[in-house]
Amino acid sequence: MSNEKFTKELKILLRKYFGISDTTPTETKKPIPEKAASQQDKLSSIVEEIGKDIFGIRVRVEWGTCPHCETTTQLLSLYSNYFRCSLCQETIRQYVNGHISYLPLDSKLFDSEPKDGP
Repeated sequence: MSNEKFTKELKILLRKYFGISDTTPTETKKPIPEKAASQQDKLSSIVEEIGKDIFGIRVRVEWGTCPHCETTTQLLSLYSNYFRCSLCQETIRQYVNGHISYLPLDSKLFDSEPKDGP
């Protein structure tokens, strides 16, 4: 049997049994690459997991400008809307009103607040 005749019969069988009308391979789509997580997101998720697994509390890590030391740094939160600067250890409160701002807070007031999970 010649190659041309064999190829023709194979095409007929493919069309008949598998419903293939074209014998050319179908075009495959390229996979969509995953969005790479930033280092800040990775650090935040690691800290949250450690706080939850080891200490049983939910810890939030955000980046913001501390009003005390005026640097952009990591702000750790154990209480709802209250953060502690990782550099100067001062307590600040987060206000959201169109944009996020952090305001200084007296530590005595912070100690009397009830603990709420974020």
